[in-house]
Amino acid sequence: MTAAAADYSIRVIEFARATSPLGLLLHGQAGEREIPYCFTVLRSAEHTILVDSGYQHTGRGRELADEDGISVWQDPAGLMARAGAAPGDVDAIVVTHAHFDHLGNVAAFPNATVYIQRREVEKWSWAVSLPWSMDWLKQGVSLDDLATLPRLAGEGRLRLVDGPAEDVFPGVSLVPDFDTHTYGHQHVVIRTASCGVWVVPGDVMFLYANIEGIGGDGRYVPIGLAMGSQENCMLALDELMRVTGGETSRILPGHEKLLWDRHPSHRYADGLHMAEVCLRPGDPSLLPHGDHARRPGGDLR
Repeated sequence: MTAAAADYSIRVIEFARATSPLGLLLHGQAGEREIPYCFTVLRSAEHTILVDSGYQHTGRGRELADEDGISVWQDPAGLMARAGAAPGDVDAIVVTHAHFDHLGNVAAFPNATVYIQRREVEKWSWAVSLPWSMDWLKQGVSLDDLATLPRLAGEGRLRLVDGPAEDVFPGVSLVPDFDTHTYGHQHVVIRTASCGVWVVPGDVMFLYANIEGIGGDGRYVPIGLAMGSQENCMLALDELMRVTGGETSRILPGHEKLLWDRHPSHRYADGLHMAEVCLRPGDPSLLPHGDHARRPGGDLR
């Protein structure tokens, strides 16, 4: 069954930046790469949905950010204004996986119901209970973030997803990538009536080079940081290609600085960016005048 299409404006908001070892992003590669940290905002006439939530730069979140080399950070909730919304407008957050920079700020959106794969919650609960010698298997998560989930459940604002889920919201489907970057990872497919299919891949894909190949040679290169198998990572990349018909710019990786070149975008005075990927009919551009002219592929509209 094919999910129904709806109309959403899609904006990708950068809230932090780091310099990362390239080998974590692109398997087997040496050197370093500057990367953004982003969340995605989907807005329809009825819903404001986030894909991932960012994190708070305090406590354990700040410790993990320091380990990641994050040098620039702004409060993601405050940056919602760039997408024409306030934190209270958000009615749903789809969490691709439980790493601190994706799960760590769900509490800042008081009216949002959180959607996360049941396997992600259960496997991270197992992983954090392992002894110190197994510490590698629990990297990137905060116990404080995980503890937020039972509280949300008590408030009726947690939905544990079991595998694929079509039309969680009109046009929005959740697709598991189990045992790839994390144990219960999922990506998000958005089918819009006015501008086609888009995918937010979470961290099963970090860079366009993962799916386009090094130098654009077309051979997939899996991510370097994977809790699961590289076979699963490769198959997940192939699924992203399948659903987008090979139009790789329709995939919106949240750690890829090329987003700002491939989609209409603006760099603000704080140095952070927003890309305006798709506008539903009647929704005006929120980019400063002139920044909305360039569309994927470089054509002018």
